[in-house]
Amino acid sequence: MSSDGFTPILSMFYAMFHPTEGTKVVCQVPSGSVVPSDRNKDSSSFAVPLFDFDSIKNYVIPKPALCNKLVTFKISNYRVVGFPVNIYGSHYARNSFNFNLCFVFNYEEDTTPYEGHVRRLGHMFRALEEQSQILSKADKNHEVFFKPQNESEPVKTWTKSSNYIKTIQDEDIGNEGAYQNQEQGQPTEPILSSIESLVQQIYQDLNNYSECLIPIDSANSVDIKLFPILPPPPEVDACDVPIATVKLESMVDPLWDPTMVKILPYINGINCVKKISVLADSDYQLTKQCIQHLIHFKSVTILDIFQFSNCYAPTSHIATFLRDPSMATECQGYVISTTGTFPDMPLRRRRMSSSNSDVDHASIHSSSLGADRPSNTPDAHHASFSPRTNSLYQNFKPSNSKMQMVPLPSKATLFYLYCSMNQNLTLKQWYVENSKLLAHIDIRRLITFGVLRGIIYRVRSYPVSGKLSSSIDIGTTYSNHNNASHLKSAYNVSVLPVTKPSFQRLSNDFDEEDELVEADELNDKFVDLLDLKSERIKRQKEARLLRLLKKCKDFDMICTEMSMPRKDVMELLTRLGEWNVVNS
Repeated sequence: MSSDGFTPILSMFYAMFHPTEGTKVVCQVPSGSVVPSDRNKDSSSFAVPLFDFDSIKNYVIPKPALCNKLVTFKISNYRVVGFPVNIYGSHYARNSFNFNLCFVFNYEEDTTPYEGHVRRLGHMFRALEEQSQILSKADKNHEVFFKPQNESEPVKTWTKSSNYIKTIQDEDIGNEGAYQNQEQGQPTEPILSSIESLVQQIYQDLNNYSECLIPIDSANSVDIKLFPILPPPPEVDACDVPIATVKLESMVDPLWDPTMVKILPYINGINCVKKISVLADSDYQLTKQCIQHLIHFKSVTILDIFQFSNCYAPTSHIATFLRDPSMATECQGYVISTTGTFPDMPLRRRRMSSSNSDVDHASIHSSSLGADRPSNTPDAHHASFSPRTNSLYQNFKPSNSKMQMVPLPSKATLFYLYCSMNQNLTLKQWYVENSKLLAHIDIRRLITFGVLRGIIYRVRSYPVSGKLSSSIDIGTTYSNHNNASHLKSAYNVSVLPVTKPSFQRLSNDFDEEDELVEADELNDKFVDLLDLKSERIKRQKEARLLRLLKKCKDFDMICTEMSMPRKDVMELLTRLGEWNVVNS
């Protein structure tokens, strides 16, 4: 792998089909990499070729059926990528001209960034050969590629005064090649003096700079620039929290998508995808696509919702924190805080008022650290740190303009805090046990740094309800109930009496019938519409919760999809029956 991330080219060679010698390698870079060469002329040439060319020559210049297509094949531990070209023409000795410019890579490496350029080079050289025989006439003995003059009389007898051009039908791909009129005996100098110099320059420029700009004449040039072919971004869930890895504000362009510009201020490592769409007043699907676009170009990465009910545990890479001094130093500067996470505040927070949005409960009810800090505390996102300050962190308060000296947490302390996490310990319990060590540490930043560097991981909690295993037709039962509820809502239920059924036989006697009606009226009762609506909503939530449980969703996803805090979800689970939590 090269320094810029692209697969290096091990070798390049240009091969053609000679009318008398068959398939042969005209030039190769490095020398001796494909076919043996004279080491007396070039001491840097390979002693032994990378592979046996004779075993693959039928794939380098294949049958016409495989020509004008991208061809990739394996030989030993190498991958050969080429675009064999077959040009039909009556002026050629064999009525056709075949050539191929091949690239050789390690077989295990990714060659995707090169494949489009190999195809484009094949098309370009085909067009140049059709226009001016740039490749066939570049050979010293190029007469062998063409028919004798008496056989090619129609092509060679054109004069400058001719008012027509000869058109040749290309039987291979259906294109037509037009040849301009030329005077008989007029010399035609080849445009390209040396194929070998062109191949060598392409090889060196792509390996060194990942691009090349090689002029051939005033109208043609070889322009190549490699771009990484990134994999498609992963699926983004509503509960995922995007955090920027670059300064997105400095990258904003007037031509950016309006939705992208709207959501940028809310990508702060705290808000989940669903909340970002609500705060930005944008469509959820568009917001999701914009965040996937940022992930694709590695401008944003994904975290989980920060809550003090979360559990974290160290990974097998925790030792990297000690082996890599720069990681520990960077962590010190990132997590330092003048006031800590809870300055002069109790651990338990008051419940948010019911007027707040339900989405806030899913992503901020225990993670909005910035909102819990005093107004005179600098924003943690813009705090600066200099590695030169060995043990003290300097910060200025705008209120009194005095410098405050804060002890820098040691690397051993940070390592101990990471190692003290485990699967059975919530972040709240962990904070209570280590509150003194966390006096000047931003907990959210400490967790974010550990997750992004892969030294700790989030322990996911999946609720499992016993009702799922005891009932097979859950969806049918609750869907029927919901349909019935919708039918009820079409009537004014508040004015309709609900009468208990009577199993007494009606008598033909009117007196007995009147007595029965009076008795039934005593049992009549009126049902409040709000109570029915509330009960119907609860049933709908239960049905929705069961559908999410059936899909094996964790608490973060359930809380976000249902727009409910975790406490309310747990109460709803308790109403359904017995349930357990599986940590993973």
